[in-house]
Amino acid sequence: MIATNVRRLGLYLMLSFAIVSGSIAWWQVVEAPQLATRGDNPQVIAARRSLPRGTIFDASGQVLASSEVIDGLSRRTYTDTAFTHVIGYSSLRFGSTGIERSYEDILVGQTDPNPIRELVGDVLNRQPEPRDLVLTLDRRLQDFAAAELGGDAGAVVALDPATGAILAMVSTPTFDATPISGDPDVAQEPMDALRNNAAEPLLPRARQGLYVPGSIMKVFTAAAALDAGAITPDTTFPDQPREESEGFVVDGFTIREHDLGGIAPALWPLSPALQVSSNIFFAHVGLALGAEPFLAYARQFGFCAPMEIGPSDRALGVAASYLTAPLEGDCGPFTGDVELASASFGQAATQVTPVQMALLAAAIAGDGVMPRPYVVRDVRAHSDAGTPSETVLDTFGSGGGSRVVSTEAARATRIAMVDAVNGELGRLFAGQGDITLYGISNQRAAGKTGTAQLGGEQAPHSWFIGFAPAQDEAVPQIAVAVLVESGGSGSGRAAPIAGRVMAEWLRLASGG
Repeated sequence: MIATNVRRLGLYLMLSFAIVSGSIAWWQVVEAPQLATRGDNPQVIAARRSLPRGTIFDASGQVLASSEVIDGLSRRTYTDTAFTHVIGYSSLRFGSTGIERSYEDILVGQTDPNPIRELVGDVLNRQPEPRDLVLTLDRRLQDFAAAELGGDAGAVVALDPATGAILAMVSTPTFDATPISGDPDVAQEPMDALRNNAAEPLLPRARQGLYVPGSIMKVFTAAAALDAGAITPDTTFPDQPREESEGFVVDGFTIREHDLGGIAPALWPLSPALQVSSNIFFAHVGLALGAEPFLAYARQFGFCAPMEIGPSDRALGVAASYLTAPLEGDCGPFTGDVELASASFGQAATQVTPVQMALLAAAIAGDGVMPRPYVVRDVRAHSDAGTPSETVLDTFGSGGGSRVVSTEAARATRIAMVDAVNGELGRLFAGQGDITLYGISNQRAAGKTGTAQLGGEQAPHSWFIGFAPAQDEAVPQIAVAVLVESGGSGSGRAAPIAGRVMAEWLRLASGG
């Protein structure tokens, strides 16, 4: 009996030793590389306190973030608060966020983009060399967009619809990250002030803010229904003119039309319905498409799950946009036809990010192909000259796009979006006399306004998504999403901002 117990004890001890040894081997061998570079590893933070850090440049080579080592501590300086929510911060007290976090190991030189060069460096025990980053963001456009938002809370996202390169990504209000990135002994006070600020300046609204979209969702509803064959550009709904004034009854609930600005209801197909932004028409379209196809198309467009900007191992995260109440990391089912009809014109439980809606506009501009967004263009050898080195160590791109609807469906939606900005009914509905309100001269823009109702006494969010140029066979060069929190009508606040941002980029791109 005693011998049996001794054998059991010995077996248990051997098994325990094997488990402990295996765990040690796992963490020290398999997981060691990841642990060694994790930004929240105290040893990593301590080791990087004195490491010089690479410079971050905009697309034209202007310095956005730089470092110098003072009294043994690496101090970061940021030159432009319009970039804070993209670049993030590198703090000796609070860690890092944004690009500073995603590319930390490259910026401090602990990882080399070239694996052979990194291996040689390890063998020769070379000291880490900082690397520089060049972004896709253009400082001229970024600052222009930030100035357009002014003191309003909101976001502007602009990208190249062909490549996914982000040209501007602004969130307001913003803040100066330099005070929290310097001396750790004095960083707590400015961080506390930011955390206690009711305006939430720490929130990167462009990619993490979630908002009711309102009528800009009609672009998605139209594209999905056209692609599925649920409608054509000429489809009408016989009861729609009467329902514009009496209401559309769905499962006992009456959907009411918004103020059409004095425009008399008529039997509208897609283009005029989008021009006047008819909720009744698009409620019919959503019901014609059906709940399951609606959500299937939503997932194709990137809704219902978190998104990424840049390569997955270095991505900036984008919050998931939902069309229904989320369920287990996905869009849950619609509760019924009322919710489906309401989601079709951007109300109900729908919550979206500005990045998601800029990509929706880009997909229509790209004939149904939605690009993969990215914000870091390349990695360079470090330069102390204040300009990027000519030595490119690595480059990044979109990694291609994904087809979300057919070319035919995208082009039919594009025509309706051009009419929504330039058509007679579109101009009447927006209350404008001519297209100069949108800031586009000699070229047409395509787009859609959104006035997202929030309920109660809250002022609606002001939205606009669109792209330019959009006339005839023109190749769009910029797609945008503009959000102004509680900014009122889409045509009154967001649309003029979007138009001026698009016009400014067309001017800059042409050498102006």
